[in-house]
This record gives sequence, C-alpha cells and structure tokens, in this order.
Amino acid sequence: MIVAETQQNTSYKLPPSGLVLGSLVRILDLGTQKVTWQGAIKMQRKVMFTFELHGDGYAMEDGKPMVQSKRYTLSLNQQSGLRADLESWAGKGLTEPQLKGFNLKDLLGKWAYLNLTHTERDGKTYCNIMGLNPVPSSVVKAGFPDIENPFVYLNLQEYDRAVFESLSDGLKKVIMESAEWQNCNGVVNNSIEDDPIPF
Repeated sequence: MIVAETQQNTSYKLPPSGLVLGSLVRILDLGTQKVTWQGAIKMQRKVMFTFELHGDGYAMEDGKPMVQSKRYTLSLNQQSGLRADLESWAGKGLTEPQLKGFNLKDLLGKWAYLNLTHTERDGKTYCNIMGLNPVPSSVVKAGFPDIENPFVYLNLQEYDRAVFESLSDGLKKVIMESAEWQNCNGVVNNSIEDDPIPF
C-alpha cells in the first residue's frame, strides 16, 4: 500500500476557479523526485491525486468531466501538505493509528469539495487545488453523479506494469526518473542520492 504543484497543459481548457465537487479517481506513486527547496536540490517521495470534477462549467468540449491533479510529498508530518488536506477533507484530525500508516488507496472514489484557484506564471495561467473540504450532508443525501473515469492506482512498491503503461508519456517520464521505478525495472542510476528531508 502507499502510506502516507499542479501542472496544466496550456492546450487544455482550465477548470474555473472556485469550489467544485470532485471524486478522487487516480492515485499515482511518483517515486522519489528531485525538488528545489530553498535554493537546494533535495530528494522527496511524491504522490499525485487526480480528481474528476462535476458542476456547471466543469465539462470539456466533448461533454466529459474535467479532471484536476495535485502533487504531494508523501509525508504525514505535522506541517505536511498531504496531512493538512486529508484532515481538512475529513473535517477532523487524523487518529494516531492513521498517522502511523494511512492507506491512501482507501480514498479512491471518495468525494470532496475542491477549492480551485488560478495563478499566473511566466505568461501562463495554471489551475491549482488549494484545499479539500468535506461534502455537505445535503449534497450526500441528494446523491452523487456517476463517475466516468476509471480508477487508477499505481504503487511502485507493488509495481503493476500495465497500470504504468496506461499513463501519459509525460507522467511516465516523471516516474521513470525515480529510483523506485528504476529498481522495479533493473535500471542502474547512480545520480540519485539518498537524501531524504522533512516536508
């Protein structure tokens, strides 16, 4: 089990900013990635969540629901972004057993209200998930829309080649940079250093 920056293609229609209902349809173990942290290059284990969005204005031109992703450092330390979002999503703090080992796969198909914002950088507009919130009981009682995207779960500790091959070339390229993927596939890369840091 997986124990616990949004990038937007400029040719892809941006989801509107604001609160939107979404279901978690994809969890990807990105492995250990190089990250620039306060001017220094560090190695951090990353995971990516992808939500299917439902609401007025959140459909693509072909009528299919938009999706939005967010990457996290795989950590449940006190100040980690993953822990903050999980606790905000649940509407309460994580329990001690959950902090010792949270199986992220259990979140697949769960619904949340996502807070989406737009930011400008280098002349481009990006959409970001700024937070996750619980779904109000009135929405739960009314019922959820059908989920159209298949659930996808990739765990590099229990590597599934078919799942990996189903991903986009861009995501595969990112994952292939990780020591975990390279270990699964017999690739020797001495350039990746073992230098973990807190979130």
